[in-house]
Amino acid sequence: MKLPLNFYFSALPKFRLKFSRWACFLVLSIACPLLRASDLPSPYTFDLPFQANQATPIWLGHPETPHHAFATLDLPIIPPDPDASLLVTVYFQEKEGGFLRISWQQSGAAQMLSDNFYEGIGMNNQRTLLITPETLQGEGTLHFQCDGTALGIHRIRLEWLENRASLVSPLLQDLLVTPSMGLTQPSPALSGQPRQTDEAVWHNQIVTVPITELPERIEQGVEFSVQLDHAPGSARLALKETGLPWGQHIVVWINQKRAGTISPAVPDLLDDGFLALANSPGGYVGWRDGSFYVPVALLKTGVNAVQFSAENDALSENENSSYASTGSLSPMAIKDVVLQLNYPPPPQPPAPSTPSTTPQADSPTPVASSTDSSVPSPLSP
Repeated sequence: MKLPLNFYFSALPKFRLKFSRWACFLVLSIACPLLRASDLPSPYTFDLPFQANQATPIWLGHPETPHHAFATLDLPIIPPDPDASLLVTVYFQEKEGGFLRISWQQSGAAQMLSDNFYEGIGMNNQRTLLITPETLQGEGTLHFQCDGTALGIHRIRLEWLENRASLVSPLLQDLLVTPSMGLTQPSPALSGQPRQTDEAVWHNQIVTVPITELPERIEQGVEFSVQLDHAPGSARLALKETGLPWGQHIVVWINQKRAGTISPAVPDLLDDGFLALANSPGGYVGWRDGSFYVPVALLKTGVNAVQFSAENDALSENENSSYASTGSLSPMAIKDVVLQLNYPPPPQPPAPSTPSTTPQADSPTPVASSTDSSVPSPLSP
């Protein structure tokens, strides 16, 4: 069958238009996997008590507080991805001698995640728990239980994490966990269990010595002891603190002398630790890092006493420099206090000089030996 000439010309633009549409579709199909954000939902934070008409994400059921002998909270959860991990950050008030248990419940069976989430400081605290996909394994209930009738939980943040390739030093063996807000931490620190006490570790000529084994309240003045075989060449002290009000810093006392001050880091203002609580004058619930360079002239051979106190930023050193002023009205605690000591190797005596001899005329001139330029080995622990 012979078609009119105008059919070919009218059909060609339509074909080109259809082809260009398919070409755009193919380009978008190829580019979308590169541009598409993660399918995991955004972090979700809520305060307690939970309002009855408050909406929740599709993966989270309405929080329930059943009536039991102990205060409880149940969070029904459906993991959005079978390979996703759940990071749970809890902001709570510790009770003296109390406990906060956390478990994962499925089909009548319960797996204990933390026997006691408390750290024994008896004040407002913040801790984070990592729940792996191997533990979740589908739909379940995150169960909190506290002694007494009051749960003591102020706020909970839930964040889903995915496995992603990253560049990590081969010296780091632990899995690293990076939330959208906050610092990267090794996974053992997020296990919900009491932290293992670190031992003194040598790295070349520097030794890191832990001063505290457990978190300690310090507002009433607590003395820590460090025994040194001999004074170091340089030293650094680092810690984590909680409870220090804004506008104050920590004063470090070594052997009853003022050694210096520590101004802990200020968290991002988007941090969920900023809470307006009557029993938290600092307005922040969480641990903050701080460190300072220790004057080695204050350290001595034998037992060294280390103490901490709080001081207002606006006060001069002369207005509040008394050693007796080591108390603070606000609850304050510290943990992970370490002292780094640098012991440079002793200087080596100069090599004895070799007396020069006048060579005989018919003897070749001797070649002078080069001075030993090897770096001396560091001090052994």
